[in-house]
Amino acid sequence: MSRRKRERREKEKERYYLLPGQGGRAYRRKQKQIIVWSIIAALTFAAIMSVIMYFLNRSNRFNP
Repeated sequence: MSRRKRERREKEKERYYLLPGQGGRAYRRKQKQIIVWSIIAALTFAAIMSVIMYFLNRSNRFNP
């Protein structure tokens, strides 16, 4: 192995140091939890907005 490749490989190891929870199984579990809560928040917001729009539209229907 040439000296240049060895130096590049050592730099790569130093550059990507992960703290606990930033990689591996714990990281994937954290990302999955974030996605699930994001979907729940989006669905809740959409439901609230649709109810508000429904009642606003319904109240305007009877006032000519």
